[in-house]
Amino acid sequence: MIRVGRALLARPRRSIQEESMRASEIMTREVATVTPETPIEDLCDLFRERRITGAPVVDPGGRLVGIVSKDDVLFRGRGVPSEPRQTPDIKALFSSGFVGFDQGSDGPTTVGQIMTREVLSAPEDSNVDDLCRLMWEHRIHRVPIVRGLLLVGIVSALDVCRAVLDGRILPH
Repeated sequence: MIRVGRALLARPRRSIQEESMRASEIMTREVATVTPETPIEDLCDLFRERRITGAPVVDPGGRLVGIVSKDDVLFRGRGVPSEPRQTPDIKALFSSGFVGFDQGSDGPTTVGQIMTREVLSAPEDSNVDDLCRLMWEHRIHRVPIVRGLLLVGIVSALDVCRAVLDGRILPH
């Protein structure tokens, strides 16, 4: 049931649907997270250092409260030009030379001000095929995996690709 790993064990190849591969089998368990209070500048540093483009937002108890991506920074963050042609180069924004936002701006300063609050998430036993469909239909790149309300992992499009390349699953 979908709510709106890296374990590399030796297994025979199988299709996603054949034996209902589960999210827990391919999810990344060590997830980089932020809190709503995280400064946007620290978020940009995290994205650059970890070479990621999004992160779940959790409360102090580890409960999922949102998700934030590079697009949120670009289009909801401070100092973003309103003209599409003037949108900053994404590589430059997250390069090591990026020092931060214009401190004189009256725009948002924390992740909580730019994050998406209505997050598509799924439980650990979700079928990977369903997660792929969810990512495709909603044009998202990652699905947080939860146990109740607690974040326990994340499945990204790259996690699915890695499982295919490792021979753990066969594409349809």
